[in-house]
Amino acid sequence: MINNKSRKTGIVVTIAVILALSAAVASSADGFAPGSEQDPIVTQSYVEQKLEQIKYYIDSLITKANENSALQGQEIAKLKAELELKKQEIAKLTETINSISATASGRFEVVEMQKNQMLIAGEGAEIIPRSGRFSAIYGANGGLSDVTSAKDLKDNEAIVNNHMLIASREDGRGMKALADRSFLIIKGIYTLK
Repeated sequence: MINNKSRKTGIVVTIAVILALSAAVASSADGFAPGSEQDPIVTQSYVEQKLEQIKYYIDSLITKANENSALQGQEIAKLKAELELKKQEIAKLTETINSISATASGRFEVVEMQKNQMLIAGEGAEIIPRSGRFSAIYGANGGLSDVTSAKDLKDNEAIVNNHMLIASREDGRGMKALADRSFLIIKGIYTLK
């Protein structure tokens, strides 16, 4: 008969062998945690969650790119509008410079006007209509003085070609072309509209 003491020793040895084998198996698994990058066990919900995060990130990049594109488009439109205003200012300044240089030189300048175009004379401007048809524009304090006829021109009154006209004030008085390619000569400051 096996005695009770031997039996207890056998059980203890068996348990010790099982524990030693378990320790060996555990150490051979390199100690990686399940689901880590070294041991990638994942569920479908985990993959779907990561895909949603990536989709959200890509959508936010697209939205940001579209917003930047829209802002750039608005900036370009704003710059184009400013450029157009500057071109108009340059055209007006060029016209003024031409008028001033004509005045400074004391020479008459040839001006071609198209139908319905208006010439607003500056103070002291001298005008001689040469060809085409013109009507007078009355200013706040009166009209052009037709020196040749010795009279002031009324609003919309026909102007006779080759008459000397003088603007005594800069108050909106001038002349309007009634025919295409109407020509006049002018000495002094003026504005075409």
